[in-house]
Amino acid sequence: MLNEYTTAIATDGSGAATVYLGSRIRGMILAIRYTPSAIATGATLTITADGSGQAVLTKANAGTSVAWYYPVAPANKVADGAASSLSEVPLWLYQDRLKLVVASGGATKAGSITLWVDEPVGG
Repeated sequence: MLNEYTTAIATDGSGAATVYLGSRIRGMILAIRYTPSAIATGATLTITADGSGQAVLTKANAGTSVAWYYPVAPANKVADGAASSLSEVPLWLYQDRLKLVVASGGATKAGSITLWVDEPVGG
């Protein structure tokens, strides 16, 4: 089942913000839409799974236009666990929430972020 999570972003006086999406998300990340509205063009976005710390996306100079992201991770080799150059795999969350940290977003600016996740029906 496709689920959508959206939250507002409001930077503080130093241009920083931390927001969370969901609470116990369990599924594959399909897409992320960043809507900067008034957030500064030089903003850096760092998105992680809050509980596990899994890196999802880092974007410097995110710009002032709506941006879509489809994050994936490199596959790992069976023999030694090293990253494979052959393919990429979806990112999964399990009983976690997504954390967005904004830096250099401009003082007291607003925007939003939306996450789409493919989650199993019936949990």
